[in-house]
Amino acid sequence: MKAILIINPSSGKMKREMPPILRWTLKKLERRLSGLFKPKITEDDIIEEVKNKCDEAKIKLEIEFTKYPKHATKLAEAAKDKYDLIIAAGGDGTINEVINGMAESKATLVIIPFGSTNVLACELGVPNDPKKAAELITKGKKIKMDLGYAKTSKESRYFSMMLDVGPFAQVIKDTTPEFKKRWGKFAYPFRLIKLLFRYKWHKIYVKHKVESTGYFIIMANIKYYGGEYEIADKANIRDGLLDLVIINRKNPWDIIMLIFSFTSGKLNKFLRKEYFQLKEAEIYSHHNMQIQVDGEVLGMAPVRVEIIPKALNVIAASQNVI
Repeated sequence: MKAILIINPSSGKMKREMPPILRWTLKKLERRLSGLFKPKITEDDIIEEVKNKCDEAKIKLEIEFTKYPKHATKLAEAAKDKYDLIIAAGGDGTINEVINGMAESKATLVIIPFGSTNVLACELGVPNDPKKAAELITKGKKIKMDLGYAKTSKESRYFSMMLDVGPFAQVIKDTTPEFKKRWGKFAYPFRLIKLLFRYKWHKIYVKHKVESTGYFIIMANIKYYGGEYEIADKANIRDGLLDLVIINRKNPWDIIMLIFSFTSGKLNKFLRKEYFQLKEAEIYSHHNMQIQVDGEVLGMAPVRVEIIPKALNVIAASQNVI
């Protein structure tokens, strides 16, 4: 068996400590934020754990480092027909790049969490600890999961987690790498709160079985959004469906209340009348609206979205398989 490790070395350079000004205000979130105080993991730690596990299993391993945006896609595309396992170490952005290089191939993805956010890893039950995550190379369960596929007039991309159109997509576009390195997991919430008071709310239309209208549109493949917060409680990575969540409130205070309600867990009591399951949809607006997939900017609406069943072989924790 042959494996390649694709690692994003810049992921490990994200700050892991909470800024001092916030420590006294967020005590109630101590359990959820405890990971921010753990010692920083380096690329050398990742390489050592993966190499040890591959050596034990007599898996031939090669290592490649990403050097620029979308480099992971090129590496995965070149590797998909040569390797049995493509091991990806990075955050959700790196994982999305790797998926776009290997989707609908026979190769199997193994995720080693190594970024500021690792939502897909959470969905698959992959531990944050690199040693425990590396154990899944031999002890995990191989499954076939669905992928979303989004196509605009200029670009197309697979996504494993979600696509959205609206303010969150604009926040991702506006957040610089330097700001993310400084504030880590808090970068997007800070930018979002600042944006909401100057954001121009325009109607977004979704054509599916009917035509729906809202101000913030999410097409989800997994339950979670932005971390461990559940926004699509019916979502399942193996059901052949995407979950459409429509928020039709545009008052900034309503949206802020929605954001803070993430901390309570499930949101669908709030959103139940704006929730659909479908296989395809077209999203458009009469104004310029930004799109993001898996935390990466895709471009501008309109966009056509569909589900590609069983498009990715991936390793999950056996006890956590959906």
